[in-house]
Amino acid sequence: MMSDASIRTHYDQIMILRGALRTLPQEDLPPALLSRVISTVNAERSRQRGSSWQAMAASAMIGAVIAATLMLTIDRNNARYDISRQVVSSHIRGLLAPQPFDVASSDRHTVKPWFTTRIPESPQVVDIAAQGFVLVGGRVDVIGRDPVATIVYRRAAHTVSLTTLRPGQPLPAETIAGYNTRSWSDRDFTYVAVSDLPNEDLESFERAFAAGLSR
Repeated sequence: MMSDASIRTHYDQIMILRGALRTLPQEDLPPALLSRVISTVNAERSRQRGSSWQAMAASAMIGAVIAATLMLTIDRNNARYDISRQVVSSHIRGLLAPQPFDVASSDRHTVKPWFTTRIPESPQVVDIAAQGFVLVGGRVDVIGRDPVATIVYRRAAHTVSLTTLRPGQPLPAETIAGYNTRSWSDRDFTYVAVSDLPNEDLESFERAFAAGLSR
């Protein structure tokens, strides 16, 4: 792109040339020279038009890429937020029900087989009572269109719902409808813990659950 100083220089050169041409005798140009001048001018105009269209096309393409990237980012964020809302809604429905689980047991050897008979992929059920989170049962929730396992724990009077999703669906930590969420992943599942416990307690829950899986 030409600068203002460059444009001014070209303008001055054109005006000097124009003044010099006016001092020449008024004679017709030879046909060959006239043809060359016209060809050169037309070629320059075509080049400038081509450059202008190329610049416009490039700008349009860049704008389209930026817009598509922005929309994709927004769609992904909206999809993640929608999943988080569904998980929290399932937690709330569980709290409003007579009990927040479909199978009541503090024995992981009971809860795990119960999941196995009801969903395609069931998670490991970890006993972390020693860390202050008591296993009380499990239920099957539907997130999107997929039935998923939700393991239910209690800490004092607080309920923690741990929903297991397909791996590769990391969700941000959020507060939705007054409930805190915390998410992490391993090679098998993405885990989403929901509770009215403080975030620090959910961090402790994550560490305890992850450590229990490794044992």
